[in-house]
Amino acid sequence: MAGLTDAIERIKVLECPTGELESRITEILEDYEAANQETVTVNRVKGLDKNGAEAYKAQISGKQEESILILVKAGFDDYVAKVVDVYTH
Repeated sequence: MAGLTDAIERIKVLECPTGELESRITEILEDYEAANQETVTVNRVKGLDKNGAEAYKAQISGKQEESILILVKAGFDDYVAKVVDVYTH
């Protein structure tokens, strides 16, 4: 569980090109040994958008209770995505 907690802390400060968001989240989870690439699915969840931030859900297969909700805001030019909140869901 420490790997997942550390990965969440790293995701909280993530800034990257918008098109790389899903792969960067997966890489972080893998780097902190919270999951491997084959078990992570990152999807956009429009119904969970909040305060102008877009919601993404990272689900680790085989671990139903371990999903992460990531709220992201795009920069003015929509090129850079900046994570504004992360929590387990």
